[in-house]
Amino acid sequence: MVPGGPETPLPAGAESPTAGAESPPAGAESATAEAVSPTAGAESRIAAGAESRIAAATLAWFRKNRRPLPFRETADPYRVWVSEVMLQQTRVEAMIDRYREFVARFPDVGTLAAAPEDEVLAAWAGLGYYGRARSLHRAARQVAAAGGFPGDLAGFRALPGVGEYTAAAVRSIAAGERVAAVDGNARRVLARLFAVPGRPGRRVFEHPVRRRAEALLAAAAAPPGEWNQALMELGALLCAPAAPRCSDCPAAGECRARALGATDRYPERPPRRPPVPVRFAQGLVLDDSGRMLVFRRRETPLRGLWELPGGECRAGEPAAAALVREARARYGLSLAPREELPSFRHAVMDRRITVHTFAADLDGPAPGEPGGPPGGRRVRPEAASSLAAGAILRKTAALWLEARPAGRPRGREAGGAVDTLPGGRRPPIPP
Repeated sequence: MVPGGPETPLPAGAESPTAGAESPPAGAESATAEAVSPTAGAESRIAAGAESRIAAATLAWFRKNRRPLPFRETADPYRVWVSEVMLQQTRVEAMIDRYREFVARFPDVGTLAAAPEDEVLAAWAGLGYYGRARSLHRAARQVAAAGGFPGDLAGFRALPGVGEYTAAAVRSIAAGERVAAVDGNARRVLARLFAVPGRPGRRVFEHPVRRRAEALLAAAAAPPGEWNQALMELGALLCAPAAPRCSDCPAAGECRARALGATDRYPERPPRRPPVPVRFAQGLVLDDSGRMLVFRRRETPLRGLWELPGGECRAGEPAAAALVREARARYGLSLAPREELPSFRHAVMDRRITVHTFAADLDGPAPGEPGGPPGGRRVRPEAASSLAAGAILRKTAALWLEARPAGRPRGREAGGAVDTLPGGRRPPIPP
């Protein structure tokens, strides 16, 4: 699930209910040997038959308590795959409606493959982490060109944007391939059940977690897709990062971390990064009919998304000066900021962004005019919600529409007036 576009990501340690971010890369292991915790030997001291008891109890609990999620009612590999990609870094509550809309708009892999990228990004808008949508689109084109999905785990893993977890989840749920799918939720459950020391992403942790996942899968008297979802559901609903509900857990009697009184120590958490303050300046340029001037971003991670002209402020730089500089540098656009509207805040990972929006006029040729910059288009603020745009543009448009008085003139470019309230006051954007 980043800015200028992506929605606020999950807090550290929180994972989505049925899917999670791909397993950390093998290269994430530190160069130095990891310190061994006091309970380092606990992982191997597992009572005989524990895997079978854990699997049976967890499956019984899951069959009684599983949530009726729409992507659980199908074995269609396309729909399972779309759901798994959407759930990476995105809470299930935030993606269910978007999932339904997406598969209604692109009901099969061929339809998705044939769609223009701009249409796919627009359908993804609001979920953030737009690289996921681009990879999904590229992979759909490969699948369509090949005449269907790969027939094994390795083939699925080779698709653009597909990691170890996603490949295992789709193949186990949609094809019944007996492979363990270990997302962040399952990883946390396994770390606690078997008191696996270390930090996720490091070999000293990942290898024993993978062994335990495979042992539980072998012990589970259920289709592999059902078992994988049961383990992930246990992590999503009961074995939370903080304050796990051990009294309700079907596997509590077998849990080594609980027996040690150390559920808060498994898995080991990386130190939290301090927030990074960022100031962002953008210009709201309206024409006589109230349409906004927007440009398509050229840089990653929001490449291809529409945004208001602007960019980040340098240290100590006034926001109005940053707007003029960034608009000219990035889009060749000359702007004259007239009034700063109330700012608002936006969070992306560890970045805490203060967004400064200015009502602005063109101070030179408009895009499409002789001597004007290339690119750019006019869109009504009402259309921003269906545009391939990031969260900042969408929020700005929504706040402008909320503040704009009905029936008043909507705005004018160079030499004209923007919307005004009685007495000549301009409507503010609420914080």
